[in-house]
Amino acid sequence: MNKHTQPTIIRGEQLRPAVRTIRALAHPIRLKIIRVIHDNDGSANVGEIYSALDLEQSIASQHLRVLRQASLVNTRRDRKFIYYSLDYDRIVKTTQAVSLLKD
Repeated sequence: MNKHTQPTIIRGEQLRPAVRTIRALAHPIRLKIIRVIHDNDGSANVGEIYSALDLEQSIASQHLRVLRQASLVNTRRDRKFIYYSLDYDRIVKTTQAVSLLKD
């Protein structure tokens, strides 16, 4: 920061969505799930996710719930399958919020 620039005041409520997202990303299994979805052309169902990671379905579902609550993934139903896709806009917004902290 240059000496003539006033620091940006960041209010707690402005950071809450970013904090929730960062917490959701702070677990290795959730990062692996995101990678599986990304590598699967941006969409994967629970079965594909837990197969790729050799997880029990209940564990995969718990981690997917955290990702949903943080708005990192979107869902759509196709017959009996629920497909998860990444919300890239949310990820970019979180990255931008975090970059505000370095100034």
